[in-house]
Amino acid sequence: MENKNTYADFMMDAFEESPEVERTITIGGKAKKMKFKAIPAGKGDELRKKNRKVNIANGVKIFESNQEGFGADLIIETTVFPDLKNAEFQEGWGVRGARELLAAMKTRMTDGEYSEWSRVVSEINGYDKAMNELIDEAKN
Repeated sequence: MENKNTYADFMMDAFEESPEVERTITIGGKAKKMKFKAIPAGKGDELRKKNRKVNIANGVKIFESNQEGFGADLIIETTVFPDLKNAEFQEGWGVRGARELLAAMKTRMTDGEYSEWSRVVSEINGYDKAMNELIDEAKN
């Protein structure tokens, strides 16, 4: 049996656009249906760079990561509905900007509710997978 795989189609089936995923999350004590979509790796790199500060000490570059900022940006970019970048939505909350909207929403949420939102975003983007799970997936 001849193997018809070529370099041109190597893993191309793995590079399909991520589908939107609907999940229910509790916000303000109420169950809310939300939609999410995984971000591509390039966007993740962009968010990490945006949330990285470079300090120079004795001629040596020291990179400092703002994990809280990265987490907020990841939530903003992954959450499709509600659209935190929507100007009308921001206006309704009396803020300008997606980060400001998320911060305003966070003040009305319990820590557990915000953690659940963050956990779902991490899961959607594949950050929750253990190494053994990844190895098993690669084998299949």
